[in-house]
Amino acid sequence: MSSLQAIQQQMLQAVLAEKSRPPQMVRDDAIADASSRLEVYRHGYRIRLRDALKVEFAGLQCMAGARFESLLDKYVAAHPSEHYNIRWHGSGLPGFLAYAHPWREKPQLAEMAKLDWAMSTAFDAADESHIGVADLAAVPPASWAGLRLTLQHNLQVLACVYNTDAFRRAADRNGRRPHLRRYAQPRQLLVWRLGTGVHYRRLDDDEWQVLGAAIQGETFASLCASLAGHHGEAAAMARMVALLTRWLGAGLIHGWVLP
Repeated sequence: MSSLQAIQQQMLQAVLAEKSRPPQMVRDDAIADASSRLEVYRHGYRIRLRDALKVEFAGLQCMAGARFESLLDKYVAAHPSEHYNIRWHGSGLPGFLAYAHPWREKPQLAEMAKLDWAMSTAFDAADESHIGVADLAAVPPASWAGLRLTLQHNLQVLACVYNTDAFRRAADRNGRRPHLRRYAQPRQLLVWRLGTGVHYRRLDDDEWQVLGAAIQGETFASLCASLAGHHGEAAAMARMVALLTRWLGAGLIHGWVLP
């Protein structure tokens, strides 16, 4: 290791440590002693981590309110960044909120952080092409029963017990903070990216059942059979056409695979 690398490593360890003696390269001067000067670096490092987290977790800031700053400080202290890119520091925040006291007493915070992080990772996902109605119309009629849809890799589905999407929407639109609601049954929230925009919306029960089956690689015939269980055979095909049209318009479908 070169002398420069050794100095950088010593300084890094000193900045990350809560309490330690300043390394030799940090010296007293007429303005401040070595310990005070090192503390400036420690404080600045934590502020930058906290500022980066604020960008990633807008919905959580809306939900947590005045407690948000304290929440981030506790997370930064418990989870120093382990990646050279500050953008990935927030990956552990949902898990931290789920187990750390006192945040674990409010599970809506961990759920909100999951939604924020899902949106952040969807934005950074690799670009993928998507097909339209005209593309799917080229499939021969005899092949539809065995057709399998391939969906965008950036697509995520979250099971939400609270109205977390309302808090994220308020944050995105600079709107008023909504009242917290808890549902009797979890609701599925779809998160995906189209172009440079990240979108999220709730899924109807029948849509989630069919979309989940498509994600698992079920055939088109199986998807229609699932809808028939909800709506009956007569209405199932019309509902399937409506769902396909919606998915195609939203850019959810990457392509298809024939048997």
